[in-house]
Amino acid sequence: MRDLKQEEEKEVLKKLKFFIGDNVHKILSGEDKLFLHNQRVMLLPEKMRAATSMISRKNLVIAGTVIGKFTKSGSFRLGISSLNFLSRWAIYKIWIKNSAEMNYVYGNNSLKSHIFRSSEGIPINAGVFVFNQNDVPLGFGITALTPQGYTNAKGHALVLLRQSDTGEYVRNEGKV
Repeated sequence: MRDLKQEEEKEVLKKLKFFIGDNVHKILSGEDKLFLHNQRVMLLPEKMRAATSMISRKNLVIAGTVIGKFTKSGSFRLGISSLNFLSRWAIYKIWIKNSAEMNYVYGNNSLKSHIFRSSEGIPINAGVFVFNQNDVPLGFGITALTPQGYTNAKGHALVLLRQSDTGEYVRNEGKV
């Protein structure tokens, strides 16, 4: 486990800022720091990191909260395991109807007819957190319409592009 390099940290902060905005500083202002282990970015206190130094690299699987991982191409993807942790600081939120919840969790994008409600003034291509009607976080997504386009859209218009959802635990059991 090691500290992030400057360019890695820049990539992680860029992705976090896309979804939670300036609230990134609330996460990193405490004693927690970002560390890299096996291409996974973890958020944990320095004391816990010192305690894990006694564990060999191949035996250490996870420590702290896994925020995401770097792909083979070098880009950073938020992990679904950070959903509950990051959803507290969400700027934009979309709530899915109960009837469309399984459709989203199975890995599909959401139409206007699936949306129960949304935060006001969500711009196009904004990172949003997706919740069910009971305020349980379901995943991350990107909006596909402007606020004006959303009000004028028909029920079959694509509104939300799915990035990650809780169904990934089941679909990618071996990788998560």
